[in-house]
Amino acid sequence: MTTVTNEVPQRTRIGWPRIVGTAAVAAVAATVVWLLWTAAGGVDLEVKSGSGAQQIGIGSVILSSLLIGLAGGALLRWWEGRSERGTRRWTMLAVAIALVSLITPTSALTVAAGLGLVSLHVVVAVVVIAGLRRR
Repeated sequence: MTTVTNEVPQRTRIGWPRIVGTAAVAAVAATVVWLLWTAAGGVDLEVKSGSGAQQIGIGSVILSSLLIGLAGGALLRWWEGRSERGTRRWTMLAVAIALVSLITPTSALTVAAGLGLVSLHVVVAVVVIAGLRRR
């Protein structure tokens, strides 16, 4: 006699330790890039802000990297729990957001500052997307 069970496979969701760890790695990577551009390269990462300029400091780099990593991870976790294609959809959205974020460095005061800001955006995007997708 055979027993038939109606098992529904559980969707696996990314865990909070992985999300927090990825956000922390993104912040460290962004800090290293910021230090390379500012301390080693001597570039002032400044953007136009109203009628003046705003310096992009290490605090804002760390905080924004952490927030992006945590928000991205929370969205991925939520989407994975609701859809079989949650990871794929999240990846497409994350890449689109990363590409749109590359508009903001166009307000840099110098070409070097713009390149520095682009590299910060790319490093954080790569770390967050690759870190949260990898299983």
